[in-house]
Amino acid sequence: MPEKTHMVSVRLTDAERRKLSQICAVSGLPVSAVLRQLISGVTIRQRPPKELHDLYAEINRIGTNINQIARKTNAGFATKDDMRELLFLMKAIEQKMAKVADQ
Repeated sequence: MPEKTHMVSVRLTDAERRKLSQICAVSGLPVSAVLRQLISGVTIRQRPPKELHDLYAEINRIGTNINQIARKTNAGFATKDDMRELLFLMKAIEQKMAKVADQ
């Protein structure tokens, strides 16, 4: 990434400053990042809700457990309990993904 060597000072009206603050609040980005994205023509999107991040993290943990069971299965050490847990985890992921899709 190129070094940022130039500083720009800009005067804004109250309305412009409110609009900029609103964009920063909705996107979760600092003013400098918002201005850089606007200059680059990037569409600034709303920050996803924290609940969505939590769902992604939970699905990732479940996926890790599934991978561990798959390795055990491929090595020939899986038990019937492992297979039941695998089915349970896969159903859990299906439910979590449905929840994410509904948002």
